[in-house]
Amino acid sequence: MWRPRARQSASPLAPHSRGEAVDYGQQLSAALRDRRRQLGISQTELARRAGMTQPGISRVELGDTTPTLPLLARLAEALEADLDIRLAPLDGRTTMRFVPHRHADAA
Repeated sequence: MWRPRARQSASPLAPHSRGEAVDYGQQLSAALRDRRRQLGISQTELARRAGMTQPGISRVELGDTTPTLPLLARLAEALEADLDIRLAPLDGRTTMRFVPHRHADAA
């Protein structure tokens, strides 16, 4: 489901610096939390929708863990959104956000 940060840093594809990894984690955490709040749902409800536990959602929102791509896909579906990740590390304009499905917020 997710990989603890300690294992992530051992990867040969690890970010250039610890700070870079923290920045990415903070952006993802903020995007997840913002979208969940936009929907007005609790961590428990999001966990139910994504097939996770509430502590698992909390760890992602706090940046204590890095979700795998399959988990990110489940979270996006549970949040009725697409996950838009734009990696532009050279100019510092990397962004991560959940973009609501058009029909999701129109109701």
